Amino acid sequence: MSENLASSGPSVNTHAPDLTLSTMSGLERRIGHGEPRVLAFLQHGLGHEPPRELAAIRAELRGLGAELLVISPHGIWSVRADDPREAVTGPAGDARITDAVQTAERYGVASGSDAVIVIDGRGVVRFTHRLEGATRAVWTKLASALAIAGRAMLVRDRHDARQRVLFTRREWTLTSLVVGCATAFLGGCNEARREQRQRPDERRSPPPADAAPPEVDVALTINGKQHRLKIDPRTSLLDALRERLGLTGTKKSCDAGQCGACTVLVAGKRITSCLTLAVMAQHRDITTIEGLAKDGVLHPMQRAFVEHDGLPCGDCTPGQILSAVALLTEGRATSDAEVREQMSGNLCRCGAYPNIITAIQAVRRARG
Repeated sequence: MSENLASSGPSVNTHAPDLTLSTMSGLERRIGHGEPRVLAFLQHGLGHEPPRELAAIRAELRGLGAELLVISPHGIWSVRADDPREAVTGPAGDARITDAVQTAERYGVASGSDAVIVIDGRGVVRFTHRLEGATRAVWTKLASALAIAGRAMLVRDRHDARQRVLFTRREWTLTSLVVGCATAFLGGCNEARREQRQRPDERRSPPPADAAPPEVDVALTINGKQHRLKIDPRTSLLDALRERLGLTGTKKSCDAGQCGACTVLVAGKRITSCLTLAVMAQHRDITTIEGLAKDGVLHPMQRAFVEHDGLPCGDCTPGQILSAVALLTEGRATSDAEVREQMSGNLCRCGAYPNIITAIQAVRRARG
């Protein structure tokens, strides 16, 4: 059931006039655009909220997916399905209320009349209804009018065969969820039936895991001795030294080339063995910490580290010593600052850098 209120106002299925309300916070709200709303033009205020009628009104608003705006000379209120009643404007007599009430005539609501108008999110009037009866039962009249609006929006119009326009977000979400689950379920069932119809030899089997590459022969010269190994070509020089040859003096710390604990000498140059493949070091002289001492006599750099306490925990010490030996051979560092810069690739978590620099400088001076 719906009725046009007056010839001067908008009719059903026509665009509603613009209505802008100035809120108490100073903001402006444009009514009838972007969100479904129910406008209730009343001559009296809302007064006390009867729990039963208020619950019925909220239920109808939930079904319509709309906000209720009550506009009267005594105030303007907003009522939503799941929120408490909210005053939109200031106290009675406020000029903003007077301006808003005057716009009722633009909706065809004559002075002294009460009416309910439903506007969809596109600003189109979908339902109008006059409120009749005693003014004291305003909440009851609102609940009755919204119930009528709800039924009208759910019934297909027999003349133009169009269904209701207001489609709530909750309904859209539930519909999408049901359709998506049903599609996924049916797709899985069809796939299972197809596999059952296949012969055993046609059914898909999991792809085979990548096979390891074949091992290769590697010849390494370490501390003057020849070693022949058959290893995975991806094996690092560090793992070959520690795991295959038992030369555990070379330490495996960060395994990312950041700390320098795995430093060894290859053809006299210092490298990080964790980032070097063993196959890359073939036919080149490799020196580890085990190869510095000769006939049980420590290398001068080893003795200097002991004398100047350059090995607090010992984890980084093999790499530090080999890097220091190469540093002196390179001859690029003389001052403490230069030594510190050239040794920056070897980290000491104990912070023994001053002692390490002292030990290196002592060996450098002893060599002249």
